[in-house]
Amino acid sequence: MKRGQITAKSIAPSITLFLLLTGCGSPAAKTAMPAESGKALTQSIQSAPQATGGFDTPVITPSKVSYTLSAPSHFVTGKFAAGQLPDYINEKFTVSITNNSTAKLDLAALIITATTATGVCVDIFDGDNKMAGAPSEPLAVGAQTSFGWGLSCPGKPGSDFSVTLSNGGVTFVEVKGKLA
Repeated sequence: MKRGQITAKSIAPSITLFLLLTGCGSPAAKTAMPAESGKALTQSIQSAPQATGGFDTPVITPSKVSYTLSAPSHFVTGKFAAGQLPDYINEKFTVSITNNSTAKLDLAALIITATTATGVCVDIFDGDNKMAGAPSEPLAVGAQTSFGWGLSCPGKPGSDFSVTLSNGGVTFVEVKGKLA
C-alpha cells in the first residue's frame, strides 16, 4: 500500500468504532429512571440522633457504642488534599469509637456530615494529615479505633458547628460546639 492511500480495510475499523460509540449515546440506549428512584438518590432521610453531646466527651448510643470527637482545630491541607473550598475554614478532629455493643460495627459505611450556622461543610481527604476516611474493617466487639477527619466549613471562628455520624438513614450521634 502506498503512503497516503486510503483503502476499505483501513476505514472499516474506524467506521465500526464510530457507529458503536455514537450508538451508546442515542436516545434509544438511555433508560428512564422512575421519579421515586431519582428522589432516593438525591434525598437522605435522617432520623433523630440516638445520642447527643459535645466535643471531647464520650457520647454513648443505646447499643453501648461510645463516640468521642475531639475539639475541632484549624489545619493547613497537604499538597494533594481534596475537598477544601475557597473562603471556607479547614477544620480537623479525631473520631474515637469504642464498640461495647453485642455486634461488629461497620465503619466503612459511616457517614459524617457537618453544618455551621451559614451552611453545609464538605469532607476533606488528606493523606498528609492522616485523613483518609473511616477504617474499612468492621470494629470487633470490645475493640477501639481512632481516625482523623477533615472538613471545609463556611463560617468564622466561634460559629455554631454540628457534626452527625450516621449509617443507612440512622443517625447515631450528634455533637455540637463551635468552629475553632
